[in-house]
This record gives sequence, structure tokens and C-alpha cells, in this order.
Amino acid sequence: MQCKSAADFPWAGSHPWDVDIAIVGAGPAGLSAAIRLRWLKTMPPLPLSTCLINSGPLGGLARLGNSTLTSPGLAFPAGELVKRLEGDLKKWPLPMLSGKVIEVKHRKDHFELTLEDGRKLSALAVIMASGMLDIRNMADYWRQGVVATFGNRDNIYTILEKELAGCKTPLVLGGPHLLQLQKTILECNPNATILIPGPTPGEKSNAEAVTVMTGELHSIKGLNGKLVSATLKTEKGLVERTVDKIILEFNSLELKRGPLPTGVACQKNGFMATLKNCRSEVPGLFAAGDCAGPPFAALIAMGQGAEAAFGAYRFAHEIKYDKKPALFAYLGDDEVTDSLTEKEDFPLRRELIPARLVDSCPLPELQPLWAMINGRSSLAQSASKLGLADDEIFEQIRKLLKERALTFCPCR
Repeated sequence: MQCKSAADFPWAGSHPWDVDIAIVGAGPAGLSAAIRLRWLKTMPPLPLSTCLINSGPLGGLARLGNSTLTSPGLAFPAGELVKRLEGDLKKWPLPMLSGKVIEVKHRKDHFELTLEDGRKLSALAVIMASGMLDIRNMADYWRQGVVATFGNRDNIYTILEKELAGCKTPLVLGGPHLLQLQKTILECNPNATILIPGPTPGEKSNAEAVTVMTGELHSIKGLNGKLVSATLKTEKGLVERTVDKIILEFNSLELKRGPLPTGVACQKNGFMATLKNCRSEVPGLFAAGDCAGPPFAALIAMGQGAEAAFGAYRFAHEIKYDKKPALFAYLGDDEVTDSLTEKEDFPLRRELIPARLVDSCPLPELQPLWAMINGRSSLAQSASKLGLADDEIFEQIRKLLKERALTFCPCR
């Protein structure tokens, strides 16, 4: 469900904010969080509005190489894990914004996210799942000009020697520790350029050192299946350089992450500072996956994505409805035991105002009711227009809730 702005969201205009929960990044962590939020089982299921913000293709780094969850018995070839996750997103769709978040401001009662093109988005809760690297369109050239190091340190030297040989204008992308490999890179290919996402001694190029630049990869271009150039975002603006190979040096990226959006607190190594249950020190702000630091693995990223989803759901639900949700099936804590004696965790009432979460009605037989749901009309008003008793419209609403097709406007 690609959207250009929050005005395109199915529930647009029904809330004081744009979305209940915004997820930044769509790698294994972000996708896991999104799917869990859309498929979340509560008692009964009460969905919240959710959107994904991502600058590249779905899947992030999981598109570039094999994903091994626990062992070879749970290994997925490049992109296969992402296909599984994409399949679930088709069952429980949500809006997606294409772009990069560059700032996260914590306001009094919500977060304000700013994208690099100036668009803004307000959310009750935010899950940062932006990984360790913004891959943009690198997946389009994986193994066709874009390669990566992996394995132990000896293997890193072997791969660098192999991949740098024969290149005319290679680009090696990594963290600040990549500077320790300048001599090796120079010996393999003096025409190489090193790109790191943090403070450096400055750009330099001479007979004794390779060129070092500070910035990030903005996009790459190819022709007839071959890599041609890379556009880099530097302090001087966008700079296009001729490039015939890009090497991602993951060891240095894992040692120190590049800058996260302004307003997000980081540790010295560049990764987000987190507390228990993927929470940050800022209420309502969560972190999952590689941006939260080591250990780096798809399985851990997916688990953290689900855990952050539970936390963000509880946080936003309590603010929105002044009531904790029943998540005992997952969290098993004492805070929800009182609700176990109730017939419904979120009892339906005539004054509730439903809002759509998807564009079309998932149950054709409920189309008349669906047409009444606009984020402004209460259940009582819709029942009156349709000539339905309370128990009849409540039953229809429950069916739409089970389909994760609607939510409710905040309590007033």
C-alpha cells in the first residue's frame, strides 16, 4: 500500500496524529514488527494504525545475502526470507512511505518524524529498525557490482584482495575502523575510494593513500547490468563518482554504526541505547534489529521486532484509550490479570467511532456498514442509518476487527 504522504492513509483525518505506530526501516526487524502489529492477537484483537517508512527495498540487508536463522536447517537463500515476510504483509497490509527519516522529535504527546525530502509524520509511538546500513538500491546490483565481506578477519583480507583486483574505480564502504585497512586497500588497488559514515581526517588523495570520503551512499546507477556510478551524500552535497564495484566491509560497520536520525540518543559506537524489552529512555521510542547493536543476526532482529511491537502497542493503546491492552498471551504479567475476568478487553460501545485501516472491505457482505465508516460517525449513528440494533452492529464490527480492517478513534 504505497503512499506519498500521511494524507493517503486509509484513516487520514480521523486522529489528532497521523499514525498510532510508525516503524522506521523495513529489514527483518521492521517487517517483523509490522507484521506482528497487524496480526497481533489480543483479547479480542484490536488493531492500531501502523505504517512503514523505508528508503530502499523491503528486506534491507536480508536481500543481499543468505539468511541463516539458527543453523543450515533454517537457512534461506538471498531474498527468500523476505519473500515469506512480504507474503504476510499482503495478508495484513499497511501503508508504506518511501523515504529516509532524518530527524525524530519527541513532542509533549507524540513524535514528529521528518523525512529527507521535507515530509513530516506524527506518531504516538516509534519503532526504530533502520539496521546498520541504508542500502538504498544496492539490492538491484547484488553480485553484479555490489559485494560484501563476511566471515573471520582472514577472510576479509582474502575477499578484499580478490574483489579489488581488476577494478578501475572501486568504492569500499564501511565504518571508521575501515581506515585501518588503508594500506591493504592501497596495495590491492590505488584507485579505490573509502567511504565511511563518520568523522574522518578529511578527503585526501595522494600517492601514499587512497581517497577517503565522509558521507553515505545515496544511490547507484548501472548500464546493461554493470555498475557505472555512485551518488554520495557528503557535507558538500550530492557528489557523483564513477564506480565499477562497491564492496561493503561489514566488520567495520558492526564496530561503529553511522549516524542515526537527529534526536535519537546513541551510544559511543553509534548504535541506539536501549533498556529492557527494546525500550529506549524516551517513552514510546523503541529499537529493534541491527540499529540496536550486537549481536547481529536475522533471527535476533526478527525477535526484537516482535518484542518492540508488543511494547509499542501497549504504549500507544494506553495513550489512545486510557486503558492497558490484554497482552497476557505474550507478556504474562500481572498488569492485565484484572481483564481476564471481563468478557471483552475492549467492550464495544455505541459512542465508539471506527476508522478504516485498509482501503477496501475484506467482507463483501459488510459493505453497507463499511461505507458508513469514515472516522467521524459513531456506531450509534451508523446503526441508526442501517436500521440495526446494537447487538447486530457490534457483531458486524467484531468481524471487521478480526480481519484487522479497522480501529477506533481515540477516547475523548
